[in-house]
Amino acid sequence: MSRPRWRYLRIVGAGMPQGKVLGPAAGPVRAHVGVPASKSLTNRVLAVAAVAGGGTVSSPLDCEDTQLLARALSECGWEIGWSGGTVRVGCRQVPNRRVRLDLGNSGTGSRLLLGLLAASPGVTVVDGAPRLRERPMAPLLSALVRLGADVRAAAGDRLPVLVQGRQLAGGRLHLAPGPSSQFVSSLLVAAPLMTRGLTLELEGPVPSRPYLALTRDVLRAFGAAVEVDDELRSWQVAPGPLAPAELRVEGDWSAAAFFLAAAAVAGGTVDIDGVDLASSQGDRQVATILGLAGVSVQAHDGGVGCGGPLSGPVRADLADAPDLFPALAVAAAVAGRGSRLTGLGHLRHKESDRLTVMAENLRRLGAGLVVDATSLTVNVPVAAHDTPVAVTAAGDHRVAMAMAVAALRAGPVHLDDAGCVGKSFPGFWQEWEKVTG
Repeated sequence: MSRPRWRYLRIVGAGMPQGKVLGPAAGPVRAHVGVPASKSLTNRVLAVAAVAGGGTVSSPLDCEDTQLLARALSECGWEIGWSGGTVRVGCRQVPNRRVRLDLGNSGTGSRLLLGLLAASPGVTVVDGAPRLRERPMAPLLSALVRLGADVRAAAGDRLPVLVQGRQLAGGRLHLAPGPSSQFVSSLLVAAPLMTRGLTLELEGPVPSRPYLALTRDVLRAFGAAVEVDDELRSWQVAPGPLAPAELRVEGDWSAAAFFLAAAAVAGGTVDIDGVDLASSQGDRQVATILGLAGVSVQAHDGGVGCGGPLSGPVRADLADAPDLFPALAVAAAVAGRGSRLTGLGHLRHKESDRLTVMAENLRRLGAGLVVDATSLTVNVPVAAHDTPVAVTAAGDHRVAMAMAVAALRAGPVHLDDAGCVGKSFPGFWQEWEKVTG
């Protein structure tokens, strides 16, 4: 097996949080920016390529989360070569020892790996940072046990989890996914390794359904036979080997949302390279949501252009796009009375308790909010300040980027941890300088 090759970025524990003062916009913004590749797609292609025993990821997102998953696959015996804008995944040599993995705060990576490793030979301990140990795993672990897996979790069905991997029979399973569609994606990715494949029936609310569509598309690109109904509830994944494939990863709408929000709150125009309005990513709906609030969004060669400011309240149900909440919460707090975001019940299970953290930050900036378990309503908009107001990222990359957007209207803002953006967007601050000038 060849030695893995990749550049390590800011892996969890590599440095202390770095504070940063974020300034307000001097006037309407004028910027041309680029966004990184999709984290969701990069992680899924890495995992499915491992199932196939081969594959190439072109133009991957090179960030903390994807590096952690690539390193974990390598430590579990898969051949991983990361060179520049390409990751090549090869066949696996099963380690003859117990492997302990550190997934940092990567919920997607840890959950995809739990299914993959449970259905593959080898003994592995899947672990991560303290916050990842708090994040729920029970629906996935319960489903794997019902499929015959040998997984042993810490108290409360949390990480660390000892996985005694083996081939699973598969078959029919009913699952209530609860707080995360990632539990479903984990089972779907592992399904081709099961002797009978997997027939999966989802019960109750299904959060973040567009992410399941991404999982379906990646599996099919590697040759998996996947059948699913229009509601993404009834799944059939056939058993059998997959075929190595090469996939190019498109730009990330989750990252683009912060630049659309910048034009929305400060006025002006921002051109964003690398994203497509016809994308299958669910977070592309940010363009529609802000469009209904008065922001113009139009496609151009290689990306989109957006123009603000907001002319009306921001209203949206984010049950299928929870990663849009931080950016849209800022836009809603700037638009003021009448803005309301719903479908927020699962945000407490993200990298931080996002609903609580964002509400507290926005209140520090003068916003009057009504918040319950599933919604945020704005009664009073944020106010401009002459002296820095302290806000927290809570170690959450998307909260940190949202506070940069908030500073355009309410700044100056002192952010306690600017470095956490490396989890999904290592070059964010360089691109943000184009917005602030």
